[in-house]
Amino acid sequence: MPNYIELRRRIYYAVLTVPKELREDLGLRFVQSTGTSDRRKAILIASQLVAGWRLLIEKARGSDTSFLSEAIQHRQQIESSHAKDQKESLEYLLLDRTEAIASKHGKNKAKQFYDVAVGSKTLNSHYFDNWKAQLTVTPRTIQQYIKDATLFVEQFPVIEDVNKQALAIWLDDLSTKGVSKNSQKRILKGCRNYWNYLSRYNIKSMEREPFDKVIIPDKGKKKQARDIFEPHEVANLWNKAKAYDKHVLADLIALAVYTGARIEELCSLEIQNISDDSFNIIDSKTVAGIRTVPIHSHIKPVIKRLKENSTDGYLITNAGLDKYGGRSGALSNRFSRFKNKLGYGRQKVFHSFRHTLITALINSGVMEYHVADIVGHEKKGMTGKTYTHTISLDVKREAIERVRFPLPEVI
Repeated sequence: MPNYIELRRRIYYAVLTVPKELREDLGLRFVQSTGTSDRRKAILIASQLVAGWRLLIEKARGSDTSFLSEAIQHRQQIESSHAKDQKESLEYLLLDRTEAIASKHGKNKAKQFYDVAVGSKTLNSHYFDNWKAQLTVTPRTIQQYIKDATLFVEQFPVIEDVNKQALAIWLDDLSTKGVSKNSQKRILKGCRNYWNYLSRYNIKSMEREPFDKVIIPDKGKKKQARDIFEPHEVANLWNKAKAYDKHVLADLIALAVYTGARIEELCSLEIQNISDDSFNIIDSKTVAGIRTVPIHSHIKPVIKRLKENSTDGYLITNAGLDKYGGRSGALSNRFSRFKNKLGYGRQKVFHSFRHTLITALINSGVMEYHVADIVGHEKKGMTGKTYTHTISLDVKREAIERVRFPLPEVI
């Protein structure tokens, strides 16, 4: 919140910049005096003003909760008035406005308005910016948390309206709209993070554990499994990629189909972690993904050339960093555009090469436990417990050399 206050002539002002697309209607930014030179008091007052302004921004975007921004203004006026007759006048105005909102939006919205205006209920957005500022997870996770928690704040503008029944109704609505069960689990994860943050403020009227044992309805849109690229499609993609960008995508395709590595694993692979016959993946999205992968004889020339030509210590040189700090974003997008031009559908993506290798290994008689060690999948024993023994590099090499794709011997 300190970012939303400015000191002007010994008085702090609350300020909020308006998004570019709304400035024609709302102006460049909102500015209002907090009426105090005490920084702590100014931050508290500014947090309420900013919450109200955000509701006005939501109104401009089509939200129907903008009337709550008026509640913040009424609250500020009542709290700042000292004369008894002035307070009484403001209270009469508040009652009149509450009746008008009841006629337009219904009794429930009118009650929300009145409760926020008199301070008996709290806007969810009041704490939202402070929560965002203190997140310490990865940039990608932060962006996802904010996106999902924003849905929550828009659904429940008042903190006290959050309870198990209301959450169940919301999840049912998400399912009806086609949001998958996995997506709902992800949304709830971000919402829980925000709710846990709110609990530190000891808001007496908020429910303590509304997310505990929440049941997600299994009616959402099922996520379709990704298709594999068939061997002839691998050859077609590789050949077309050679002409598309000379080497980069063709190299990635060859590496992916003969190693089963994820695109970020390949783009993050450092030369120092590559030997003549294997490479070590030391950073993966899962613990099982940290592994040693044998280099298939067909791609040894590729890896040799890439190592010799590297200018930054990475096998895939000069890939650059995306906004999350990863190295694969630009190349992943380039591959998507490339395969779309060739007519491959949404269910065939770069990750499909991983499934292509898995299928080829199983079809060649490699045991699933061995396949899991090669591609970095978690293994489960007959009891369902994680099976931790890892096969030797020689066994992995013998298994992966069984696979052949219709690519040239020397690439």
